[in-house]
Amino acid sequence: MTTAKKQPVRVFLEQTDHSRFLVQAGMNQLTPSALGERLFQYGLAQLERGDRSVLEGDPSPARPEPGR
Repeated sequence: MTTAKKQPVRVFLEQTDHSRFLVQAGMNQLTPSALGERLFQYGLAQLERGDRSVLEGDPSPARPEPGR
């Protein structure tokens, strides 16, 4: 069995999304890269199960209301 070498993935985020990402990583005792890897794995698992609901949803990301 051959194990494929991990390839880096570049993701460009808006500043507000980047900040939310860092906060979530810190709150869950993860590094940002570990949280990102888990999110990718979760998304890929959904697609492999045939669940495309996220792709068909609202194209704009959910954002918290200002002042919260």
